[in-house]
Amino acid sequence: MTDKKRFEKSSILSIILIGFIAMASQIVLMREFLLVFYGNELSIAFILAGWLITGAIGSALLGRLSDRIRHKAFIFSLCQLALAAALPFAVFFIRSLKTFLGVNPGETIPLFPVMIMSFLILAPICMLLGFMFALACRLYGSLRPSGAIASGAVYVLEAIGAMVGGLVTSFFLIPMMVSMQIMAVLSLLLVGAAIALILSSKEEKFRIYVALPALVFLIFIIIAFVYDGFSHVDLYLSKAQWPGYELISSKNSIYGNVAIVKRGNQLSFFNNGLHLYTVPDKQASEEAAHFALLEHPAPQVVLLIGGGVGGLLEEIARHSLAKIDYIELDPLIVKLAQQHLPVEYKKALDDERVSTIFMDARYYIKTTSAARYDVIIVNLGAPSTAQINRFYTLEFFKEAKAVMKKGGLLSLGLSSSESYIGRELAEFLGSIYATLKSVFGEVKVLPGETSYFLASDDNSSLTYDFNILMQRAKLRNLDLKYVREYYLFSRLSPQNISYTDNTIKSASLGSRINSDFYPISYYYDILFWTTRFKGSLFSAFLKAITAKFIWLFAICGCCLILVFGLVGTRKKEDFARSVIPTVAVNGFSQMTFQIIILLAFQILYGYLFYKLGIIITAYMTGLATGGWLGTRVTPKLRSGENALMVVPALLFLFALLLPWLFGHLTTAIGNISSWVGTDIVFTILPFLSGAIGGFLFPVANNILLDKESSVGRVAGMTYGMELAGSCIGALITGTLLIPIIGIPSTCFMLAILNVTILAVLAMSAKTRRAAL
Repeated sequence: MTDKKRFEKSSILSIILIGFIAMASQIVLMREFLLVFYGNELSIAFILAGWLITGAIGSALLGRLSDRIRHKAFIFSLCQLALAAALPFAVFFIRSLKTFLGVNPGETIPLFPVMIMSFLILAPICMLLGFMFALACRLYGSLRPSGAIASGAVYVLEAIGAMVGGLVTSFFLIPMMVSMQIMAVLSLLLVGAAIALILSSKEEKFRIYVALPALVFLIFIIIAFVYDGFSHVDLYLSKAQWPGYELISSKNSIYGNVAIVKRGNQLSFFNNGLHLYTVPDKQASEEAAHFALLEHPAPQVVLLIGGGVGGLLEEIARHSLAKIDYIELDPLIVKLAQQHLPVEYKKALDDERVSTIFMDARYYIKTTSAARYDVIIVNLGAPSTAQINRFYTLEFFKEAKAVMKKGGLLSLGLSSSESYIGRELAEFLGSIYATLKSVFGEVKVLPGETSYFLASDDNSSLTYDFNILMQRAKLRNLDLKYVREYYLFSRLSPQNISYTDNTIKSASLGSRINSDFYPISYYYDILFWTTRFKGSLFSAFLKAITAKFIWLFAICGCCLILVFGLVGTRKKEDFARSVIPTVAVNGFSQMTFQIIILLAFQILYGYLFYKLGIIITAYMTGLATGGWLGTRVTPKLRSGENALMVVPALLFLFALLLPWLFGHLTTAIGNISSWVGTDIVFTILPFLSGAIGGFLFPVANNILLDKESSVGRVAGMTYGMELAGSCIGALITGTLLIPIIGIPSTCFMLAILNVTILAVLAMSAKTRRAAL
């Protein structure tokens, strides 16, 4: 093998590794951040935005240096070593965040520290990755006849690496290793690639400066693996996240992290940092179980969704029931409960009346045809994430009603206040009430620090009279500690009932219905969440954002783009100016489409985590395919104008396709329809989106490259603008667009934006042709 061939293979390996490391580390670090910030999508948006914007800085700004660097292989190898060192430290700093900020377990972290700390932690990694992409375009450009072809090839190779990285990390590394071990494996790959690259290059005098530290690093990693050092460090860092508590267990599943901590005689369960339940907590278990069951005159079959092993299932089993179906999404929660909880909390699982079902509850209800349940208890907490919100929507309440017997009731508990309900909390509770009331004939709210919403179509079954409830408890031989006369006399007093009822009903008159594709209650919950931070500017900003404001802003933005098209592209050379906003809009559209596709899958089928790796892989496969196609087409084009205009035209059509397709999938019933939707449609959609977006990059680079010496600068700039657009998409789609205006309107807005870009490109192309 010639030296050139050896160097080319090492370069390709290093480029693929950029994508692999970027995707793998993003998955691991996102999971780590989720534990710190409790899985709230608002925090995720800031973290993802920080990832993208720091990557854009590295690519667009630092990428300018790549054309001036003489010893590119040496600098690239040093970047690989620096990245190898940065990855484990990122996990260390994330795990230390709560201690550094003085935040106790379960305490909400203010938004400003979320933004600043996530940015600072991610900046070294993402800026290195962005810079390495631009440098790789220049490095690989020396092996190819054209800079445009080289940058397109790098784009494709990176996408292939990301595709493989997503699959390997999701299905192999995470189930088998803890975070520090995964980062050590990634560091090992980077060190090996750095050695291979520098040894195969012609830069012999720099080999010692890379090989020596790389060899030391390599020996250190191997010794640490042999003596299980990384798992010990991971355990130490996990314990440090729970000051004042004893960490009993912390395990990962495909659904996230489940942690058990002990304080005194109490065990608390956390899922992705969110509190599930504490044992013992007799009051919470009694209220959730007996308020619902005593409201029904003679319950026989009960469906419990979530939180059963925290004592709730035991309380439900005290009633003379024929059958109890208990649904939990993550089997690990039940497994750890069986290992660590006292015997009295586990025996309910062995009750012959209890069937434990590990499945998405909504999917289970959809596939249950007969009306079979007297009582359905939803014990999932507030819709603080988009995933939980789908159990508080119009569609879910209709589905639940369809599997309830005549006179059956639905119960759910939400955090509230017995004495004072502020405006934000009232709007949130009012939206849930309005949504329930649109499905059920009768809805009552039992006041308290946790308000219990009870819904039924039997207007005579629900009551506020605690004497009736206590009479039923006595007939059922229930000896209760909290749900009894002296407790309910105060809680269900006429004053408390009147205040809570009037406040929530008044708020519901101005509240929108919470639905699958218009998840407004999720937005109201975000607003309520921000009120925990006094004087929060972000809270004031969110309150000012309305659907009318979003549409006005979007229309003004499109008008400005059109003005730019009329004024800014009068000369034939100005067509290139329209390429940059096209790339940015493509990045914005790609990120928004991915969020929409992921949320739509969760809404429709409910087991996103099983398919997450496949959806991401399908997108990266499409990105690689589109990039490959664009690279093949670019050399054959006399000009890239028509090819460039194809992208916004296709994105326009794709945006109009999604709402129509989701509407059909919503009404589709049956196993075949479900299989087509999950395994075919939601594999093709991300592939198509990625292919359209991937095609743009090499075409845009071909138009912008006026000289080969600027390959690194141009590739870095276009990649940086794409990441910047993606950053904006990540920041606003899940937190503003979808909750406030809904998925269909968001798609329509994307269609308008892309047709605007198409009009600008058409005007620019017309001006250029007229000048020729």
